Amino acid sequence: MGVDLDAVNRATRVVLGAVHNISYAHYITPTNLTQVRTDFLDAHDAGRAVDPRFEYPPIPGEHAVALDAVRDVPTGAGPWREALDRELRYARAGLAALRSRDPEAMTSYSQSQFGDVAAAAVVGAYRRLGEQPPTAGVEATWSSDRVVVAMGRVLAELGLDDWTIGHSEHMAARMSVVGRRREVRVKRGATFTGATVRRLIVHEIGTHVLRTANGLRQPLHLLAHGIPGYLGTEEGLAVWHEQQADMVDPDVMRRYALRVIACDTALRAGFRAVFDAVLPHTTATEAFDLAVRVKRGLLDTSAPGGYIKDHIYLGGFIDVTNHLDRHPGDHDLLMGCKWPLSEVPLLRTLLDEQSALLPHYRVDEVVDLTRAVVAER
Repeated sequence: MGVDLDAVNRATRVVLGAVHNISYAHYITPTNLTQVRTDFLDAHDAGRAVDPRFEYPPIPGEHAVALDAVRDVPTGAGPWREALDRELRYARAGLAALRSRDPEAMTSYSQSQFGDVAAAAVVGAYRRLGEQPPTAGVEATWSSDRVVVAMGRVLAELGLDDWTIGHSEHMAARMSVVGRRREVRVKRGATFTGATVRRLIVHEIGTHVLRTANGLRQPLHLLAHGIPGYLGTEEGLAVWHEQQADMVDPDVMRRYALRVIACDTALRAGFRAVFDAVLPHTTATEAFDLAVRVKRGLLDTSAPGGYIKDHIYLGGFIDVTNHLDRHPGDHDLLMGCKWPLSEVPLLRTLLDEQSALLPHYRVDEVVDLTRAVVAER
């Protein structure tokens, strides 16, 4: 292909270093969320409809300076240049949306990252909610300490010695992966059922960790990084792997369905309308949290639009399932890197030209290890 991979990889590190320095989730998380939740639910109990007003951390000026400084990093022509240009363009748009808190700007930025809400996902969400009632709870007997030990054993058996797993005090989810730091985090004090631990190992390690670890072995280092559009494929693959291993949690799938409905409603209406749209299917507290997820980042939460991300979990699963039903051989292409389904044609070309490799770490091994390591006692 005649590519100077060293130059491309150097440029990738510089550009993505500037882009990833912007903690977008931090700047869209309301600082007054606890008080707003109390006030909103009190108003709801009293029969009053309100749209909350959020406050946010200030945006440091150095982020824009850093993005401008790497704009002209040389990489030569090619798809990697286009991908890095998109990263910078979208990062600048995201920064502008954070500064303005404008609903249209926030919506445009999130759609550039996560795509549009697919009609098939909306139909599928309502069907799933109708066909799949909430299940009875199962006692959670796994402590976060025990989960860390089990997941550490899986990482060690895979030979991923450069990955770490530990506790985190400050996280919303019970488990997360920070690929660029090669970390798996478990929320301290959280409890889990054995089935949940098995599912999360397949989801988090079998998908998020392995896609990063395989990407880091690629000659083109950009393959280890999630370029715009990747997250729907990433989360869709994770749920697809759960399904293949017969580890899907029906209640989690209901939550994904509710997120699709929240996103779809948020495009046309304000906070209260999102809350009302999901409330028939869940509790008031969860309905509030779902509405926060799609309206976070905005000052005027009564306006249409918002942070339209959450449709990707169910929508990505539908897309991945449809694609792999038609092209099962593409699973290896997708597991060898962190790129989205839309880049499969380019991935095939890169593989043919030996600028990409088939995956070294495989999810089947994770599934087998999980069943061996995670046994309820």
